[in-house]
Amino acid sequence: MKIFTESEEIIYKLRELYEKYGYRRFKMSKFEEYDFYMEYKKFLTTQNIISFNDLDGSLLALKPDITLSIAKNAPEGENTKVYYNENVYRVSHNIHEYKEIPQMGVEYIGDVDIFAECELLRLAHESVQEIAKTAFAKGGEYAYSLDISHMGFISALLSHYGVSDGARADVLERLGKKDGEGILKICEGDGVCKEGAEKIASLAEFHGSYRELSPLSVNEETEKIIKELETVTNTLGSKMVHIDFSIVNDMSYYNGIVFQGFVEGIPRNVLSGGRYGNLLAKMGKNASACGFALYLDLIELYGEAGEHFDADIIILYNDVETTEKIKAIEEAANFYRENGFRVIVAKKGALLPKAKKIIEFDGEKEVLV
Repeated sequence: MKIFTESEEIIYKLRELYEKYGYRRFKMSKFEEYDFYMEYKKFLTTQNIISFNDLDGSLLALKPDITLSIAKNAPEGENTKVYYNENVYRVSHNIHEYKEIPQMGVEYIGDVDIFAECELLRLAHESVQEIAKTAFAKGGEYAYSLDISHMGFISALLSHYGVSDGARADVLERLGKKDGEGILKICEGDGVCKEGAEKIASLAEFHGSYRELSPLSVNEETEKIIKELETVTNTLGSKMVHIDFSIVNDMSYYNGIVFQGFVEGIPRNVLSGGRYGNLLAKMGKNASACGFALYLDLIELYGEAGEHFDADIIILYNDVETTEKIKAIEEAANFYRENGFRVIVAKKGALLPKAKKIIEFDGEKEVLV
């Protein structure tokens, strides 16, 4: 019998996974000072924050994000490895209204070297795979991907070809939309040479392997980043990992690898993460950081909601005027329950909940409806 929902099953499996890698659970209050979120507003995935006045008159906010609080509370001079399973409060993905949204994630703050980066990416890969396998498999088959980008590579190209600060934000916006033509026009209007404009625009269509990046390399910095991408993709060793430069984040906060996870059956990314050392620098902390978040509300929306059943089997009866018939129906229902099925017994003609199979039973024989 299935006791947990798919979301609950995924949470328990991932908690076990993260703890095996030495991550401890992080717990936080529902509130932070409103000014704290305003100071780092560009880092947030939402610009809408629910605020209220505390009894002492101070302005507080319901947490729209967990990473900021973890970064704020991370002690100096040591490695902080935590995971969380919390609710955040922001506009829902599926309806334009505020909701309490379940979110899970992992953060590593401190000395995040290439080994730690590979470890985070491996956990991200296994997390997306677990979501696909548990909630979206059909006939034992499922599909997912982990797409990796690098803000340093993008920044190096923009700097090498002299893209102005004013045009950079527009280029990143178009890059996120895979709009190569739009990037060409921006670069041409900014005075970028034809070769540079074409290389930068080609990033919008890039989706493949680090082996294909050499023609786009312009200096030692880009060569070093290609080597980094080679290391992490080869370490993961999965055909489901791709390089995709349409994954972009704010350069004032993110300064290295960024990534997103996708599952077939969900029309948007279910995981998002990356290196955000620039955020730590803005907080005055001498540390690097990398982490990711999982959007559990998407599992409930596109997984369980699409295939939700109140029971596996409904057994229908007509009349139960004798003890023998009652016992016969109970015996039939218990047979299925003992074999792991959820069973509802209901009178024929009643309004029925959703079930995978309906059986009529007259006390002697069962007939599949």
